[in-house]
Parts: sequence; C-alpha cells; structure tokens
Amino acid sequence: MHRPEVVGKSEHNTPRFVATPAAHCEVFRVPYSVHFSEDVDVPPELHTRAFQTLVDISETLESIPSSSAFWSVANNGLAELNLGGWHFEYRIHHRDRRILVVAARQLSPQVRSS
Repeated sequence: MHRPEVVGKSEHNTPRFVATPAAHCEVFRVPYSVHFSEDVDVPPELHTRAFQTLVDISETLESIPSSSAFWSVANNGLAELNLGGWHFEYRIHHRDRRILVVAARQLSPQVRSS
C-alpha cells in the first residue's frame, strides 16, 4: 500500500487514525420554533409572555400523532390566542415544526371584560 508523503510534518503532528466503536445514536424530536411576523407589534413584556405561551402550546403539539385529522385543519387555518388584553393569530407549520404569529391586535375594553 502506498502512503502519500507528508511534507513539512514531524512525527508528532502526523495524523493518527484510531478505530472507535460506533456511537449510540438517539432520535430526538426537534421542538417547534416560535416566530413573529415583522408587522406584529406588541409591547415587549407581552411579546415575551406570548412567546412562552406558544412554546408551552408547542409542547402539547408533540403528543398529537402526525396522522391525526387535527393537522389537516391546523395546517390550513389560523389558531388564536387571547392573552393580556390582546388577540394573537398564528399558524402552525407542522412539517417545518414552526409556529408563526401573523397578527396581533389589542382588544377593546368591552371585549376584555367578557
């Protein structure tokens, strides 16, 4: 077997190849990422609360099988979240494992009290 010549290398920094057993691989589901459209403008503290609530919601989505009829509805419509006197609309992109907030508006005082 012909070994290529290594020029300018000393014995101490010549690469060594060591056989190692294959690593045990585990499959982990990637959690959903949560994003807000650029035109969604809410107060920073509410943005943080909405983000965390949607992360919590995404964790429950993990338990819904991919074959569930829920996904055909969720992938083709908007979901809603009312939080802190605001109404958020978001899309669940199951295939991309992403939640995208597409709109937010402050609720009127009459709607908040009901």
